[in-house]
Amino acid sequence: MSATLSQQLSWLHFKRVLPPLDQVIVQVPCYLSDIMHDWDIFEDVAVAYGFENFNAELPPTFTIGEEHPVHQCMGAVRTVLAGLGYLEMMPFTLTNKRVLFENMRREVADDVLPVLHPISEEQTLVRNTILPLLMETLQFNHHRELPQKIFTVGDVVEGTETIQKVAAASIHTDADFSEIYAAVDVLCREMSLKYTVVESKDPAFIEGRRGDIIIDGKKAGVFGEIHPDVILAFELDQPVAALELDLRAVMRGD
Repeated sequence: MSATLSQQLSWLHFKRVLPPLDQVIVQVPCYLSDIMHDWDIFEDVAVAYGFENFNAELPPTFTIGEEHPVHQCMGAVRTVLAGLGYLEMMPFTLTNKRVLFENMRREVADDVLPVLHPISEEQTLVRNTILPLLMETLQFNHHRELPQKIFTVGDVVEGTETIQKVAAASIHTDADFSEIYAAVDVLCREMSLKYTVVESKDPAFIEGRRGDIIIDGKKAGVFGEIHPDVILAFELDQPVAALELDLRAVMRGD
C-alpha cells in the first residue's frame, strides 16, 4: 500500500492476516457511525485509490432504468395543473373518519383501510380519496391571503389495492362551478381523455352545481362547488370549487 493511500485511510487500522497474505482485517473506530457494512470500506478504499485509476467496464449483468408509466402519468398531471396556476401539496397518507367522511358529509366507505394500532386519533385510516385532505390543508391555511389554488396527486388505498388519484381545490370569493369545470376540461383534454358529465349525487357538493366525470361508461371522478356544510366543518368562510379524478382512467387510455 502506498504512503499516500495509507495517509488517506489513517482512520482505519489494518492488521495483516497470515495466512493468506492477501487479506487484511479492518478495525473501525467507534466514532465512525457511517461504516455499516463491507461496501462502506470498499468505497472509502476506492476513493482513496482514485476512481480514475480503475478501468471502466460493464458488469456481467445490468439493467437500464426508466420512469414507471404511473409516474409518467402523475408527472403529466402535475404539469397541467401547475400550468393552470395550482400549487402542489403533499398531505399525509394517514387520516381519520372525521376528515374523510364526517366533514365531507359522506358515508363511511366499506373498503376503507384502518390502521391496526394507530398512534393517535388523527391517524386511524389510510386515505381512499384525496379531496378531504386538500380541504384540511385549506383549513390549516385559512389565515393566508386569497385566492388559494392547490392540488395533490398521489396514492390512495381502496381495500388493499393502491391506486393513484388527483384532486384540486380553489378557494376565493368567486370560486364556482364554471371555474372548476374549465379545469376538468383542460385536464381531460391534455390527458387525451374523452369524457362526459352527468349530474352527481355526491353530498360533499352543492346540488345542481356538481357533476360526475364519466369515462368509458364508468364514473372516474367528481367536481363542483363544495357544500356550505363542508366548508363550515373545515372552519372555512369562502366558496370552494374542487375536483377529483381517478388516474386509472388515464392509464387505461394509454
